[in-house]
Amino acid sequence: MSNSSLLTETCKFKLEPTEEQRKVLEGLFSTYRSMVGECLKRAMSMNITSRKRLHELIYGELRRRFRDYPSHYIYTAITVALGMYKSYRRLSRRKSNIKPPSVELLKVILLDDTHLFWFNWGSLKIATHKGHLVIPLRLHEHAEKFRGWQVKGSRLVKDGDGYYLHVTFKKVVGEKECEGLLGIDVNEKSVDLAIIKPDKVRFVKIDISEAKYIRDRYFKKRQSIQRRTRGEVKARLLAKYSRRERRRVDAILHKVSKVIAEIAAEEKVKPVMEELKDMRERMKYGRRMNRRLHSMPFRKVQFSISYKSIERGYKPEYVDARNTSRVCPICGELNKPNGHIYKCRKCGFQADRHIVAAWNIATRLQMCRPLPLAAKATEALRAEVERIVIK
Repeated sequence: MSNSSLLTETCKFKLEPTEEQRKVLEGLFSTYRSMVGECLKRAMSMNITSRKRLHELIYGELRRRFRDYPSHYIYTAITVALGMYKSYRRLSRRKSNIKPPSVELLKVILLDDTHLFWFNWGSLKIATHKGHLVIPLRLHEHAEKFRGWQVKGSRLVKDGDGYYLHVTFKKVVGEKECEGLLGIDVNEKSVDLAIIKPDKVRFVKIDISEAKYIRDRYFKKRQSIQRRTRGEVKARLLAKYSRRERRRVDAILHKVSKVIAEIAAEEKVKPVMEELKDMRERMKYGRRMNRRLHSMPFRKVQFSISYKSIERGYKPEYVDARNTSRVCPICGELNKPNGHIYKCRKCGFQADRHIVAAWNIATRLQMCRPLPLAAKATEALRAEVERIVIK
């Protein structure tokens, strides 16, 4: 097992260019769109998905045409164009009405090479056709977290009249020694935890039902908008409320993932979660239930828990998700839960099905198997399960 993990996060900074610098940036964006457009046109006309082949075909032509610009803009333009074309090919295989990609609305310049930019705390130095520009940027409280991290890459983004820098930071985090395991079961209304240690067992239910209520309310709101409006008004309102819903749900998910990461650090336990690959393809219940389950961002919850836990030195592990809420953790009998209650036909064990799932998830990791958990766990279940409500 590796003793360290690579942690990457992206932070957004608002640039504050002068009027002269703003004109240079406008020219840079216009020329970059032209570069990406030429690369995209060549890739689509010749069905090219190989970076090496596209580079060989178009680099010399673009270098002669845009000789005042640093060559690394051409490298990143090729990367962006290939990404757009490959995405279009994937989508067009699934649906027949997909429009070809266009660069007219491209508002991002990829700066994935340190030859193009130098990030300092308070300013950005960027290479352009007019030489190097040093543009002040606005620092905020959250950015202080990344001092001491290494800059991995960035993107220059134009949003309306404003310019922003999205910087990706990386940091190598050493893994700490674990004293036990933390089984995590993500559900529609709760995230259930089972803290399993040789000398201690603890169960926690974190209520996230507010996220479900938010999704239900905004679903009804979108239905009303679709019935009552048309055209641009409809598109604008749907986009507005979709963004608002996403922000509110994301805020809850970040809160719950922070609580879980703090519990992992406090108890010194390794998080264990279900491997959810192809989970949505297996959902075949009915239109109403499928909509509810598909709207739940299971992987987003896991991702938030993962990077917050890694930051604290506890890298998560993933286990097989099959039958985690059906297997009796005491005797191993396979039972069908009745609603939210799990009752074993063989040994009579009874508990919340989601708590049982979290317990099974934890014990599926090999390092947990030798521990005599059954007696301690059943004693902990007889006591009241800890509850945390996230709003």
